[in-house]
Order: sequence, then C-alpha cells, then structure tokens
Amino acid sequence: MKKRLYICILASMVGLYAAEGAVTTYTFRNAQWGSKAGTVVTDGKTDGWQSLKDGASWSEGRETPQGMMYAGVQVTANSSGAGAESVVSFEEVRRITVNYRTNASKGKGTIRFTIGGTEVPSAISVERPEKGKGEINREAELVLPAPQTGRVQFAVECTENSIYINEISIYAQTAGPNVQGVTRDAFSLLTDAAELQDGDEVIFGVAESGKDYVMGLFDEWNSRNNIYALRAVYTADRGMVNEQAEAVYTVHTGRSDGGRYYAFADVDGYWLTASGGNPNRGENNRLTVWDTIYSTSYGWYGAWTVDISETGEAHVMCLGNSRSKYIQFNPNGGTPMFACYKEENQTPIALYKKVRAGAGTEPYIGTGRLQLGTVWQTGSGSTVTEVNAMNLTEDISVRLQTGGVFSTDRELVDRDGGRLTISYTATETGRYTDTLVLQSGGYSVRVPIGVTVESERTTEQAKQLADLTLCRLGTVTVTKKYDKYIFVRDETGALLLFDSGNLYGKDLKSGDILTGVTGRYKNYYGNGEIALTEAFSSRRGEEAAADTLQHLPDSTDTGRWVCLRGVQFDGTTALLQNGKRLPLHDLFNFCKDFSPAANTTYDVTGIVYYYEGVTLCPAKAEVQTTSGWNEAERGKVRSNERYTLTGQRMGDRPTGMPYVEDGKVRWN
Repeated sequence: MKKRLYICILASMVGLYAAEGAVTTYTFRNAQWGSKAGTVVTDGKTDGWQSLKDGASWSEGRETPQGMMYAGVQVTANSSGAGAESVVSFEEVRRITVNYRTNASKGKGTIRFTIGGTEVPSAISVERPEKGKGEINREAELVLPAPQTGRVQFAVECTENSIYINEISIYAQTAGPNVQGVTRDAFSLLTDAAELQDGDEVIFGVAESGKDYVMGLFDEWNSRNNIYALRAVYTADRGMVNEQAEAVYTVHTGRSDGGRYYAFADVDGYWLTASGGNPNRGENNRLTVWDTIYSTSYGWYGAWTVDISETGEAHVMCLGNSRSKYIQFNPNGGTPMFACYKEENQTPIALYKKVRAGAGTEPYIGTGRLQLGTVWQTGSGSTVTEVNAMNLTEDISVRLQTGGVFSTDRELVDRDGGRLTISYTATETGRYTDTLVLQSGGYSVRVPIGVTVESERTTEQAKQLADLTLCRLGTVTVTKKYDKYIFVRDETGALLLFDSGNLYGKDLKSGDILTGVTGRYKNYYGNGEIALTEAFSSRRGEEAAADTLQHLPDSTDTGRWVCLRGVQFDGTTALLQNGKRLPLHDLFNFCKDFSPAANTTYDVTGIVYYYEGVTLCPAKAEVQTTSGWNEAERGKVRSNERYTLTGQRMGDRPTGMPYVEDGKVRWN
C-alpha cells in the first residue's frame, strides 16, 4: 500500500490545535509530577514537568455514577508547597484550569502559579467541601489579567488534610511539543449518513469506549479473511479520532438495483468488498478489497448501505449476495480485527469523516458526540465533551434550545475551546432529546443531544426483547461457566451470557453474583442469549445448586442448571427416563471422556439447551443404582435386585454387605 505523509498539528488529548491558541492538558501519573498528554507519557526532558517538591502519593482514580473519584497527586498539610515547573515555555498564557479533589469532608488550601518567573497575582482557592462530597473531582479556573509568557510553575499550599491534583490545562498561543491528540485534519464522528458525499475521506472506528482501534487497509501480509485493526487516538468522548494514513478510505456514491449505495476505495483504488471479493468463494466473515464492486455471482458485493443510529453506531451492510453482510469489530482474543458478519452480533463500528477544520481563517466550532446512549436507571447523570474551536475572536456562548431535562455547567466557553459538562435529570424511562447551541459572534453551530433511560430487566423480561436490543440485567447468579459460555439465573428464569473474546468473565465461578451485566439480547436458535458488550461487577457467592426436575425438561427450561434423577444413558447421545428420550449436546465436552455403564441409573446434572430441539448439556453424572452383578458372586446377588451406591439394597437384605465397584455390585 502507498504511504501518505501528513503533518501532525499538535494538540491536547481533548481539543484541536487552534490557529489563534492551543490547549495543552497534562494528566499526572506519580508523586514526582510525571505526566502524560494525550496517550503519550511525557519524557520529562522535552515536555511535561520537573518536580520542585514531590507530592505525598498518587492514586489512579475510579469512575463512579457521580463522577471521577480518587485521582491525582496527593498534597497533604505536611507536604504543603509541593509542585512542579513545566519543561516547555508557553507563549501568551491566558488561562489555566486545574482538575482536583479533596478528601470526603476535609481539605483546604491554595494553588498558586508563576509564569516566566512572575507570580500570577490571583490564585485558585480550595475550600472545604460540602460534607461527603469532596472525593468527586472538581475543576477550577484561573484567568490571567493579561497574557504571560514563560515556563509555568505551580505550588499547592495545603492547610487542611489533603488536596489531590489530577490535571492541569494550559490555554496559550502555543502547545507542548510532545502533545499528541487530535490533529487539525482530524476525523469527526458521523451522526447522519446524509453527510457522506462523493470524495469524502472516512475512517472505520469502533463505537464502544475502551476499544481504541480503527480499521487498517487490506494487505496480504497482515490480512487474511479480515482486515487488521490499528491502534488509534480518540478524544475522551469518542467524538473525534486522529488521522491514520493506513486507515483512510474514500467514499463513492452511486445507485444499484437496490437503490443508493456507498462504496469505499483504499489508497490504491481497490474497493472494500464482502465475502473475500472472490466470486468463487462464499466463506463467511470475509472482508477484503477487490478491483470491482459488482460480479454476476456475488452481485453488488462492493456496494454498501449506511445507516447511523442516534447513538452514533454505524450499520454498514453489503448489498451483494454474500452470506456476510455487516462490517463489525471483533476483539478476537487479543488480535483485533474488522470483518463482515452474517448478523450484527459483534462490536458495533462508527464512521468518522475527515473535517478540514478552520481552513484559512474560517471560524470553526465542533464538539464530541453528545448522544449519551442508554442509561439504566432514572435520576441524574452527565457527560463531559470538548468544545473544539478555531479562528474565533469572541468567547462561545452556550445555551440549550429547550432546557428542562438537560442543563450545562457554564454559559461561556473560551474562544479556543474547553470542557463543557452536559447533565440531565429524568424521572421516567424514555427517550429525551434537546439541541445545544454554540455561538461566537455571527458564527454558530447546533448539536443534537439525546439520552435513552431504560430500567434493568429480569432474565424473563430480557427474553421478550427484539433481537440485538441493548439491555442490562438486574442481579444474576452464575450457575455454570465454561469457556465463552456463562449461564446465569435470577428468580424469574435463566439466560446464557456469551463472552465472545473471553474478556469479561474469564475468572468467574459457579455462585458468583453479577451486577451491571450489559449486552445485546438475541434468541439464539431457541436459547436466550446476551452478547456481552462491557465489563460488569462480580462478588463471590455460594456454589449454585442445580434445580431438581421430576420430568424431562422442555423449551421453557432452556438455560437452566438442572439435575435429572434416575435416568439412564443411551450411549452418549441421549438420556432415557420412563420410556422417554432426551438428546444430549456435548457443549462442555463431558461425553468425550465418559463411558456410561450398562444397566445403571444415574443422577445427571447439566444445562438445558436448545439444539435442533430441547437437549441437555451434561456436566456431571453420578451413579444412583445398578442391577449388574459380579459373576464370581452370582450366588450371593440375584439379578432381579437393585442396590444403591451406599450398599443399601432395595429389597430383602441377603447375608453380608453389598458395595459397588466399577459399576458392579460386590459383597463383603
């Protein structure tokens, strides 16, 4: 593939580089004020900070429904005065923001700054928090009376308990040299397929947070039946992604027998195609490139429809005759890839379109994705987005078209951009929308906002959903874990959780109690199944006991962990009970190493599963009774008598004590 060179216009992790200003955000990583900018840890020599006085300790932080907690470098009253100096000299610093917290109910002090050897006359005052709320990270702003140039120093004067410094953002004429964030020619999330035009350049990204990959270009060395994934730099809200020269496709639009389509060409002019792009092959999940988008065998196998959901997920479907239809992302057990699947049962993708922001002196305002997706309880929540701005001469006014459900944390954003928090309060389930209006002088943009509020569901309620519906379960208990299969139950029924990459439930055991289980529901050929899409919480519980059934299971029992008593094996293909037959499906590889004894009755424990009819996936079999005998002891054991494993005979007791060995009854 040809290589395309591009210039990386430096910016922060969360904001575009502006022609008239830049925002550099440093996140601290240890008590010596080591830091990172974007996804790159600074080297402490050409960027970052040099410690003037170390902090007391450092904690990474954790996300909670209320906000980020326990993040940053700790400065205690004993370590008061801790701080650092930037390696970089910034030109015309106009504003500094600090992301910090205290302990739950205590913490006071002052954060002072010096720029170019001159102390900034004002300072950031840290007041004692409202009781119980100090652990949530807060943001304070210091606006300079006049721009100053030079290295930036700060010192934290702690007069009570602790102050934790998480991030410092510097708004100046220049940015730090090693800051690797979103470039000027970044790619912005598409929220409407109608925005795609001939000649547009796009990147195939991943819709879910934490999966920082984009789809590369096909080549015979890195791709086989799919296209390999490349690491990528996204903004925190996933509204933008950096350009990757080896991931850019050019859009072409046209019309086929099925109507309007989109085709995607790589840098060498080859078209993205489904099912291998070879009319002589029909394998599933193939995605590659070919020199044409149509063939008599595969039809329009290089033509695609594009539909984008309100949350930014792109549904890209092939119009050809291939069994493989939808482009999706697959973590693939640590070797991530993009491929084409028969159904939308993998990780959804997102499309990013190149935005040549601020060309020349044109004004520009952009934000990340403000569709908050689905939340799983009524109440309040929020999201933080970066307002990216270029070539503006006035600060940006912020307002909501409707208000009510949504609110913002400020009415003005700096002309070079900055963070904006969008909050909502919803008392009922449903879909809520509004429009964010951002304006600077005569230039304005309107950004749709939305959130869907859903309630958690029981396993039986989940089974009533349409296929591929995103849902979250209430508390469930693991009954059986095997490889990628996690069977769970609650008081209403049972379900299968499918962990395709064995990413979320690798160490689960029977009895573990799960909360926050989220995924897409599907009736998988008669089995209720949720394909997991994110991590959940678990805690240890007592091993799950099987439900004893007095009858052979039926379709209402699928997914249940059951024990069938007094059954016999028909080889390793079925169970027999009172003349009825129940097929076996060896999902857990139990039958492979199991040889049932003749004339023996068992208690069999397993999962009820639907596989061309109701089956049982056996996991354990224990001998209950046997009617066999040892030929050497024929005189002591009559063939019409039955005995239990403990040696108690179901009839008259003969002389001696019976016992079972190797499936045969013997006598002392």
